[in-house]
Amino acid sequence: MSPADRSVEVVESERVVARGTSRTTWFVRREDEWVNVAQWPGAVAEARNAGPGTVWERAVRVAVPAGTELLRVETAPRADTRQDPMKYLRGSSKGRPTTSRRTTFRVKRDGSLERAPNHAPSRDS
Repeated sequence: MSPADRSVEVVESERVVARGTSRTTWFVRREDEWVNVAQWPGAVAEARNAGPGTVWERAVRVAVPAGTELLRVETAPRADTRQDPMKYLRGSSKGRPTTSRRTTFRVKRDGSLERAPNHAPSRDS
C-alpha cells in the first residue's frame, strides 16, 4: 500500500429473495477492464457469519488510490416472472430471467465512496 492509497471495504453477498437469490458483487476499474475486488492485488477477504436469509457474505478490503472507480453489481430474479410451482421445482436455476443494477462509485480522498455516473447500463438477462 503506497502512502497515496486509501483502504476501502466493500461487502459481497448472496441472499435468499422471492423467486431465487440476490447477489451483490464488487469490481475495481483497472484501465479498460473491471477486476473482481477479491482478485485485486493485496485484497483481504474475510468471511462473515451468514444470518437468516443470507447464503454467504464476505467483506473485502482493498488499497487503491483516490479517484479509483468501483462498480457494484446487484443481480436478482426478475419480479415479473411467473412460473408454475412444479415447473420451478423441476427446473434448474440456470436460464431464469434476472435483472442487474450497476452502480459506479469513486474513492474520495478520505477513503469513502461517492456515487459516480454509471458507465454500464443496467441489463436484464
